Amino acid sequence: MPLGIVKKLSTKIGPGTWTGKSAVGLASGLVLGSLFNHGTLTDRLWWLSFVVFVPYWLLPPRPMRQEFVSGLLFGLAFNLTGLFWLDRTMVRYGHLSPPLAFLGLALLASYMALYPAFFWMLLSRIERKLPFFLVPWAGAALWTVAETLKGILFTGFPWNPVGSLLFGHSPFLTFSATVGTTGLTFLVVLANGWVVLAIGRRTGSGAEKAPGGWSSPRLWAPLCLVLELVLWGVGGHLDRPEAMGNPTVSVGMIQGNIPQDQKWTRPFLRHILEIYLALSRSAVRDGARLLVWPETALPVPPEYQGPDLADTLRQIRALPVPIITGTLGVAGRNPLRFSNDATALIPGQSGRDVYRKRHLVPFGEYIPIPALFGWLRPITGITGDLVSGTETRTFRVPYGEGFLTVGPAICYEALYPSLMRTIARRNPDVFVVLSDDAWFGRTEAPYQLFRQSLIRAVENGVPMIRVANTGVSGVMEPNGTLMGETPLFEPRATVVRVPIGRKTTFYRRHGEWVFRSSLLFLVVLSAFRGMSEEIQFRKGNTA
Repeated sequence: MPLGIVKKLSTKIGPGTWTGKSAVGLASGLVLGSLFNHGTLTDRLWWLSFVVFVPYWLLPPRPMRQEFVSGLLFGLAFNLTGLFWLDRTMVRYGHLSPPLAFLGLALLASYMALYPAFFWMLLSRIERKLPFFLVPWAGAALWTVAETLKGILFTGFPWNPVGSLLFGHSPFLTFSATVGTTGLTFLVVLANGWVVLAIGRRTGSGAEKAPGGWSSPRLWAPLCLVLELVLWGVGGHLDRPEAMGNPTVSVGMIQGNIPQDQKWTRPFLRHILEIYLALSRSAVRDGARLLVWPETALPVPPEYQGPDLADTLRQIRALPVPIITGTLGVAGRNPLRFSNDATALIPGQSGRDVYRKRHLVPFGEYIPIPALFGWLRPITGITGDLVSGTETRTFRVPYGEGFLTVGPAICYEALYPSLMRTIARRNPDVFVVLSDDAWFGRTEAPYQLFRQSLIRAVENGVPMIRVANTGVSGVMEPNGTLMGETPLFEPRATVVRVPIGRKTTFYRRHGEWVFRSSLLFLVVLSAFRGMSEEIQFRKGNTA
């Protein structure tokens, strides 16, 4: 190929061009999304989160419209890779054709990609006249605000926050007791910003005018990165409580492994309850003094009086220990409406405490905007038209000679840091999260949901017991220790001694202070930038 053609191609598709930058955006988004997948990438390459933004961030800024499109491609690659399990779920359990399922995934990924698109577009704008030393802080604040808004707007979808990549990696993870997962995200992006300055900023930004010599960012940016990581590690170490020791609670996690196509089928109901009864008796023999069953483990209300299940339900009620279980609740009888409930069954008591799931899954447990999406209702079945709850509840469960305060949540709710914090502020001894991940099959989703839910234990200083129908089940201590993790798609009765103890955290007291601080920082930055431009404009007119 003649040299002239090579040069011509490089000017059109090189990294400094819009085409080249879009290609780098796709590659960077692909790597970021892959880090959320279970296995080698998550366990061994998690450290790539500290540099995954760097290749795209280094490239010269483009006009805002081009920056938005390149950022959109980054977001599409990120979300299609991290959420690809949704395609298989919709095909297998939603009974959609593969093309229609992929269309649904593409639409969700396109919406989710808007947040990275706005991030890169706004960052390219505000950093043009920003002092070079503020560029990493602005990037971290902007991504933090975008990621938090993704979990709030239009009921929110807080799946795969960047900070959750640190699950299992102390002391970085345990610092979430101070800053929350939102703060971990901020610190990860901030570290990427220091690496960018250390390598050498792209042309067209404020950092291009950075001084040389002793004031050069290439000299002190690595020092800032090291200082951040050291202080982060020390802070995480100080936040990490010692093993709580006594008292402990002996908990039986009952993983029934009920296939989704049997769970809501009447001929299988008795068989399902007998499975849970047998596993529970095994756990009691192994020393369990509290049983936890997964989401809708009772696919009928506990008061159900049908002769086909009456005897089995009586045997369940006769178990000598309390049971926290998910159940189908009746929320209305005219017309008949159901809810997704958690309930405490106490030996010798006919009544029961009930928590009704507050944050339902859109398109899974309810249909938003029925006039537009009502045609999807036949696909979702009985679970697609549930009534949401309105109250935070705790259960007071007898244990030994005293009582245990349990903070219940159901499945998807544990992804919402602020929702779990409202439960934590009632001072429970333990969180209990009930889930049914059978919908996801053998995909990445059960592992993503497991990791991202259990971080709430560290944030709030409250141990979490998470039990899922088909796994993954397990216990997370506030110090980040994981206990009793179960495999997927195996029936299990796992008994774990869970240390308990009242420990508050800075995050529990102050909530999403990193998000609020990031938002305030961006507002102040924009205000000062606007004032600076106005002063320069007036000076120009005076001259």
